[in-house]
Amino acid sequence: MIFIAGVSPKTTVIDQTPRLCPVCGLAQARLQRVDHYLSIFFIPVFRVKTGEEFIFCNRCDQPVFDSSANATNAQHHFSSSCSRCGGTLEEDHRFCPYCGQPRQ
Repeated sequence: MIFIAGVSPKTTVIDQTPRLCPVCGLAQARLQRVDHYLSIFFIPVFRVKTGEEFIFCNRCDQPVFDSSANATNAQHHFSSSCSRCGGTLEEDHRFCPYCGQPRQ
């Protein structure tokens, strides 16, 4: 018997309300989250890890930093921000969880 399992990411749109993107200025940004699911035979079974919320602009095609969405998290967990997308990096992050940029 062959058993195929693994953990895979899944992006979830939390709020469909368009927000103004601080980069391009258009109302194309939406609040999203990347959760990780245990998959068996490539079918997500249950969530293993809940990701942090971030703003993703469909026009810029990248995560963008929005101080109003991350104000609470930034006050308690902020150690630095990503040089590429401006996302919040905690001390133990080697890569940005939003865009994948290596920590500088």
